[in-house]
Amino acid sequence: MLQGLRIPGKTVPTARDVYREVIGRKVQWLIPQRKYQKGKDRPGVLVCPQCHAISTQKRWFLDEACYERLRNAPGVRLVTCPGCQRVERQIYEGDVRLQSPILLKNKVQALAIIHHEEDKARQTNPISRLASVEDRGDEIVVLTTTRWLGERIGKAFHKAFKGTLDLQHMPYEKFVRVRWRR
Repeated sequence: MLQGLRIPGKTVPTARDVYREVIGRKVQWLIPQRKYQKGKDRPGVLVCPQCHAISTQKRWFLDEACYERLRNAPGVRLVTCPGCQRVERQIYEGDVRLQSPILLKNKVQALAIIHHEEDKARQTNPISRLASVEDRGDEIVVLTTTRWLGERIGKAFHKAFKGTLDLQHMPYEKFVRVRWRR
């Protein structure tokens, strides 16, 4: 079957091409590939007035001393950063649900782990944010702006309290569901 399949410009078919030939082209319609929009190219120095993130050469970073110097400097534009835009537009890439009776007794420690993981993630990627943290007694529901932050929170709880951790990545989507139980 592989010998009969020839794609112009490719010498060896990919696994996806073979899968299409075996199952049929209808599979492509079930989960369409998504086209992601690129942000506008904004040259110069940009500063976010909400979270104090700074962008130079298309790279966002956090530096409070640099923010204090730049916020009133001439030529610096005040722009809402992508992380703040995701929170405003309610665009979430991580859904974390933490369930355990242990959370009733250790609520302060659990919330400290969540915020600590956010602080660590924001040092390397200022777009990583907690969009919401909802306390429902023995369950905590967290929405994050990046899927990596959701995974970090789930892995931190698994490391601290053991239990079972389930990571579900959605196909062709930038989204993760994290379920931790004990």
